[in-house]
Amino acid sequence: GWGRHYPLRIQLHLPVYVIHLASTIIQPNISTVAGFYNGSCPTSSANLTVLHTQGGITVSKNGTLYVGDGASPYALLAFEPNNLTAKQIFTYSNWPAYLSIDPVTSSIYATVFNQNSAVIWPSNRTIPKNPSGSCSNVLHLYYPTGIVVDSLGNIYVSSNQCNWVTKWNLNGTNSTLVAGSLSATVGSDSQHLYSPYGLFLDEIKSLLYVADAGNNRVQRFALGNLTGVTVAGGNGQGTASNQLNFPSAIHVSQRDNSYYICDYHNNRIQRWAIGATSGVTIAGSSTGVAGSALNSLNAPYDIWIDPNATYMLISDSSNCRVQKYLLY
Repeated sequence: GWGRHYPLRIQLHLPVYVIHLASTIIQPNISTVAGFYNGSCPTSSANLTVLHTQGGITVSKNGTLYVGDGASPYALLAFEPNNLTAKQIFTYSNWPAYLSIDPVTSSIYATVFNQNSAVIWPSNRTIPKNPSGSCSNVLHLYYPTGIVVDSLGNIYVSSNQCNWVTKWNLNGTNSTLVAGSLSATVGSDSQHLYSPYGLFLDEIKSLLYVADAGNNRVQRFALGNLTGVTVAGGNGQGTASNQLNFPSAIHVSQRDNSYYICDYHNNRIQRWAIGATSGVTIAGSSTGVAGSALNSLNAPYDIWIDPNATYMLISDSSNCRVQKYLLY
């Protein structure tokens, strides 16, 4: 992830499902649900139990885990409950950076980074219709990253190269700026972004959260207001508890009023209580050390948390695996 955002709108029976995807539970609260538990990253393989520096993850209403794989053929992989072998259901022209499921139609939206577009499965429709990497206006995407679809079919997309987030209509024919500057310039003030990545939408409260990776912070925007508020980080790049280092994904939990942040270059997940000035490391290394042990992370890229906030899934990208951590 929204509020009525899709992770909170998905089924309430997920927690029973995904835990049984793991065949190698070594520690009571941590398991590997896709890829190899030891962090093995084969350079290429036709074996559908293998991941290759994967990107975004999401989970459907029936408990299927979807993963955007990072090597050719850049597949959208589906891991059904109780099965560590994926089904390849779609392929992209390039790396699928992030995934989002339409909460109404169950279509899967993927940002295809070097194609400068979002691709919708199963229709194979692209947004925009004629992709072209440009920041000349908001009808373009340029190295798109984070994506989320709301209950009305509006699509929110980060453009990494344009340092902005745009909102597209259902047909992908119109777009408006919702965060960042129309000049596409880098900035660290409240009206600019620097290399935005993952998004989270709280649809009930009309709040958009942006992992402002280049600024090492998470920004919150009230929809309709281009002035953001820093809710985590913003204290320079570092490993201190009040710092982040290239945050790549953000999830807001209503259960414990906390932000869950993929602190990518710090190889950790931070839980940051809403209103707090620092976070707590709940996965990975508090000092930023990468590792491949079951309780370590190496470039955690994306996060998905079940509707009851009882567990989280982490796209542990440089370990080529998806990890499950029990939260409560």
